[in-house]
Amino acid sequence: MAYVGIQTMLLAYKMRKSDKEFELMQITEKRLAETRNQTKVSQEYIDAKSELDKDDPNYAEDYKELEAQYNIDLAEIAEMEDELDTKKASAESEIAYLNNYIESWQSALQQNVGKAHQYGPQ
Repeated sequence: MAYVGIQTMLLAYKMRKSDKEFELMQITEKRLAETRNQTKVSQEYIDAKSELDKDDPNYAEDYKELEAQYNIDLAEIAEMEDELDTKKASAESEIAYLNNYIESWQSALQQNVGKAHQYGPQ
């Protein structure tokens, strides 16, 4: 039966799509974690900045050091977010690609099942 092979291919594409959707979910969760991390880093920066004593002779140096570290932390977070966004876009495009294949195989399966059950001359 020709449609057994088609069913197998259809199942393989559906399984791959399921894996990609799971991967996309994980990427989304990591992206959310990075957003939370950015909020945490910003809050820590604000707290540390408020703890600096303006009367301290090293205030300017401490402030610059704190700001430099904050900018480094934000740059690392932004880099990770960009990487996750790239992975997300890749996963979404692969899911769309798989959806097209699934639709194609479903159509082929319907056509073959229909042909297998037709009676009379063809």
